[in-house]
Amino acid sequence: MKPDRLTHSYTLTAGESNAEGYMPLTLLVERIIEVATEHANSLEIGYATLIKQNIGWVLSRLSVEMDSMPEINENYTLTTWIESYNRRFSERNFVITGDGGKTFGYARTVWVAMDFATRTVADLTSLERESFPTAELPCPMAKTPRIGALPADTESSNYTFKYCDLDFNRHVNTVRYVELLMNQWPLEHYDHSFANRFDILFHHECHFGEEIELRRSGSDNLSDCEIINHEGIKAIAARFTWKKL
Repeated sequence: MKPDRLTHSYTLTAGESNAEGYMPLTLLVERIIEVATEHANSLEIGYATLIKQNIGWVLSRLSVEMDSMPEINENYTLTTWIESYNRRFSERNFVITGDGGKTFGYARTVWVAMDFATRTVADLTSLERESFPTAELPCPMAKTPRIGALPADTESSNYTFKYCDLDFNRHVNTVRYVELLMNQWPLEHYDHSFANRFDILFHHECHFGEEIELRRSGSDNLSDCEIINHEGIKAIAARFTWKKL
């Protein structure tokens, strides 16, 4: 019987921490993708299996809600499970815990099966039902919300994607998007504010050499961002919910 969940443990090193001495959001996103990949591989629905049909998983939505983050030399564990799936996409959840039963927070993701030849959504009906064992575990956080378009006069800046922004699919890596978004605020902001909730929705791919417009609007408690691609189309929408430290 295939495992309906997978757990992976880590220790936060000093070299991995942020300027405030705790786990950065970018590393958490990287770990989420890593553990999701590991579980998919164990279920034989990972890259090695799907690429035979020229199909692969693409992250469509991600939401993270954290009460706190692991600090330097602190142990933490990610446990993932499939909440639901259909022939187009899969909903996968996570809980992030520490020593002594401490719960740091939760995450929700939506993964879409992409046909790499046509760059359109693929059909997974050929895969067996047993390849997607769901688990009824609690994930007490709201699903990723819709984020509306920002006003035309919103504060904005431009950026051109470079070589190190790409992954092996030759589009911009998820973590690079998060880095770019977080770099819109100065160091002093993070010394006094913690992103206890982060939501990101992926609408269109961005590629090497593409100049984008990054728009940002909000308050001390909530900030909405969007990345507009070279065609004037929204590629990314994101939301930060801030908690004062």
